[in-house]
Amino acid sequence: MAISRRSLITGFGAATAGVLLAPAPSALAAAPMGAAALAAAAALPVTSRNSIYTRKGTGPLYWNIYGWSFPNNAPIPEAEWQANIDWLAADFAPQGYTMACTDGWGACTRFTANGYRTTFDDEWQHDWSYWVNYLAARGMTLGVYHNPLWVHADVVADPSYTVVGRPDIKVADIVTPGDIFGVDVGFNDQYWVDVTKPGAKEYIQGYVDYFKSLGVTYLRIDFLSWYETGTDAGIGTVNAAHGSANYETALQWMHEAAGDGIELSLVMPHLFNDAQNEIKYGDMVRINADADHGGWDRLSGGRQSWQNAWPDWFNPFSGFTGWAHRSGRGQLILDGDFLMMNTFASDDERRTAISLMTIAGSPLAISDLHSTIGGNGWAYTNPEVLAVHNQGLVGKPVFYNGTPYSQDGASRDTERWAGQLPDGSWVVALFNRNDTDTVTRTVDFAGLLGISGSASVRDLWTRTDQGSGTSVSASLAPHACKLVKVVPSAATKRYHAAFAAWGGGAHFNNNHTGCAGMGFVDKLEAGSEGPTVTFAVQAPSAGTYTVGYRYANATGATSSMTVSVQREDRTQVSGPFQVSFPGLADWDTWSTVTGSVQLAAGVNLITIGRTGSDTGAINLNYIELNV
Repeated sequence: MAISRRSLITGFGAATAGVLLAPAPSALAAAPMGAAALAAAAALPVTSRNSIYTRKGTGPLYWNIYGWSFPNNAPIPEAEWQANIDWLAADFAPQGYTMACTDGWGACTRFTANGYRTTFDDEWQHDWSYWVNYLAARGMTLGVYHNPLWVHADVVADPSYTVVGRPDIKVADIVTPGDIFGVDVGFNDQYWVDVTKPGAKEYIQGYVDYFKSLGVTYLRIDFLSWYETGTDAGIGTVNAAHGSANYETALQWMHEAAGDGIELSLVMPHLFNDAQNEIKYGDMVRINADADHGGWDRLSGGRQSWQNAWPDWFNPFSGFTGWAHRSGRGQLILDGDFLMMNTFASDDERRTAISLMTIAGSPLAISDLHSTIGGNGWAYTNPEVLAVHNQGLVGKPVFYNGTPYSQDGASRDTERWAGQLPDGSWVVALFNRNDTDTVTRTVDFAGLLGISGSASVRDLWTRTDQGSGTSVSASLAPHACKLVKVVPSAATKRYHAAFAAWGGGAHFNNNHTGCAGMGFVDKLEAGSEGPTVTFAVQAPSAGTYTVGYRYANATGATSSMTVSVQREDRTQVSGPFQVSFPGLADWDTWSTVTGSVQLAAGVNLITIGRTGSDTGAINLNYIELNV
């Protein structure tokens, strides 16, 4: 039977109950170390998968079959798949939408000798390889929906199927009798892999390697919450629970096999314990319920509170806001699910949907069809909106305090967002989620972004300059938005920690006065997981640049942090080297330590963190460079 995951869980996410869970004098930084000191310096800790995909910042631009399969509750016919690929190649691939991806309706009973499916659906004539080549001829790639933890019942029943690299182990031997995916809701064609059995690792990693070898670039892995706990928040018990330890093992094996060769999209994860497993082993995570029928209700409506089970947030506005502390370069790509412009009631809603996905760094996933897109394709192809996405924009909502959004629904603002680009410019998004009233939204450049002086403003949707000023404000009709680019006039570029990527326990706060902008990053201290702050900085040419670190340190002694500079592909540019931060009077006193840093031409990821070789603690407000 086809795995019709969307139809199975429609509406359940909405039904589940929510559960709320003046600068001090400068000091001189330590200069980059010599070879001996470099060798002795501790490398910055890595507490995330940190793949080339997450280091880019944003999710992919692509098309998915959902817009056909969901309303039809059936696998997309191969002829329809081809017609949509040809349309995508002509109308959207030139703008960067260069991947086509399957989803969860295909039923395949044709397998390799190791039990791996060879095509999307039994009704399709062609296999994966054919479609990889068909797409490649059009400058595109294939994404596949499949969970490597699944073993088809036909494979289990046939002892001729053996584990890849282990001809002594039958595929049937890596499952437990009766351990069937979704057995309590009527599924009967897929078993779950038992990761405690010999051969399980080879099977799971072999599945990832199999897709990589075919040229698949993106693997969408679904129903992870069902594997971990055996439950669904809207349905109840669905199958046997496998536990968080086995879940982590499975994710780790997939991560090891994937490397930088395939992007791992984790779908329907519980995200327990602040996504501690998903951030270590995945590139992308779904942060809201399924797109379902699309439209404004799925974008902004439904349950607004948090629950400690999939989907913890119902709509993308809440999900992006609630998980903003886990997003950014090298951390997690937040996936707001599919977009269907034909399901929205107005152009204002279409602009809001694209603007929200863009400012949050989400994939832009088209699920309209060649037959349903109508005149709405413009929403996906605005060149200035795509330009900031392609520069790796991952913004954050305005934070009012450091309390998690799951515990305090007033701690973050879902309708005011900002993000900083590698060239030092900003993108600001203002939204009106109200259904009836026109409202005014404002972002003050100094007060929230820490911009010194004025800045020029350009509207990205109208593609017009709005002049210079010290704030941006908009009167917004219901469901409308404003998306602008803001370019500070100051020659020295200031990159704010509050809008950077926070790793390993680094944490937003604003509980001390005197800092510039919305706040600062704290928990750069011993006892955390290995806290880091990563900034994406564009350098016009390779060379040595002056850098200033704006910090507070009231530990009573000099503290140190380690700095490292890499390219997005992890090529080391400079460091690691230590920077010393002299003690100050109290945590409301801020100072700037200056030094130098070597950068490569183009985008550099500058990471500042607390290693085991460092001492003390600091709060970090921003770094400033003469790039």
